[in-house]
Amino acid sequence: MEHEHREELAELRRRNAELEVLFDTVRDLASTLASHEVIERLVDRTLQHLDSEIASVLLLESDATLRIIHAVGLPESVVRETRMRLGEGIAGHVATTGEPLLIGDVETDPRFSRRNHERYYTHSCISAPLLHLGRVRGVINVNNKRNRSAFRPEDLRLVSALAAHASAALLNANRFEELLERAQRDALTGLANHGHFWTTLETEVKRASRYERQLALVMIDVDHFKRFNDRYGHLRGDSALVAVARAVAGRSRAHDLAARYGGEEFAVLLPETDPSGAAAFGEKIRQAVQALGIAASEGDDLLTVSVGAACLERTAGTPVALVEAADAELYRAKSEGRNRVCAR
Repeated sequence: MEHEHREELAELRRRNAELEVLFDTVRDLASTLASHEVIERLVDRTLQHLDSEIASVLLLESDATLRIIHAVGLPESVVRETRMRLGEGIAGHVATTGEPLLIGDVETDPRFSRRNHERYYTHSCISAPLLHLGRVRGVINVNNKRNRSAFRPEDLRLVSALAAHASAALLNANRFEELLERAQRDALTGLANHGHFWTTLETEVKRASRYERQLALVMIDVDHFKRFNDRYGHLRGDSALVAVARAVAGRSRAHDLAARYGGEEFAVLLPETDPSGAAAFGEKIRQAVQALGIAASEGDDLLTVSVGAACLERTAGTPVALVEAADAELYRAKSEGRNRVCAR
């Protein structure tokens, strides 16, 4: 009887410890609205509480494949190269069934018997789904206890609970990021709006100044747009602005920021760009807009843009100074006949 009581007490203590871990982790996951932080904290807490070496989170892409978006303990080449179809391997199986899985030894389990990867070793592993409303959004994998013992059922129970709460936190973070993204976008063109442009400009100016990096700004204005709008109507004008915005966005790099500055004026922030690069980018935009062939009717002049470009190193080094310099070059381009690029 005394032995049974000791076992019951030990089990209660284990369950209490699990609940404390779970409560602490849930509070940590819920304290951020950044999806990447939710995932990083999930991996870090899982490794800590299971005393494990390797963990990764794979998310389900639109093409029904799983891709690793965060990992600890895996070679970078494995993270970069791994793409897994539904039903393929352990993670693919869990993503298909929606049920968590504990594998005592991956080399001997009859369902997934396979030789270990040359670049990392896996003995025991746990894989649990990230679910929302019954749909799998991804999978968390945990490999190897540090002492090389196999995972236990209570480890599976803990990872499953952590995954469930992480899924809810991830959904909240994604919703917040979607709202934030919409708040930072111009409703008509889809480019960054005026407010987001200035926020990013201030950040980039600080970064460029601190690390002595180059930064350029290109301002773009649609020539005679008021006349075009007044003559052919706002719907035709809006359509023209959307086409110009697509031309601007399509020639911007991933780390550039293309924005609708206001009305028919656009701005593109170009990190790591010198004066000649800014001028060349401006010319690409000018040519691209002219090549659109936008005209209200046959025989009318094509819609064109004037472009002004400036670099931070040739100004007083503040956000306002950079905008004023690019705007001055834009004014010069207009005063010299429009449909041209002026830069300094």
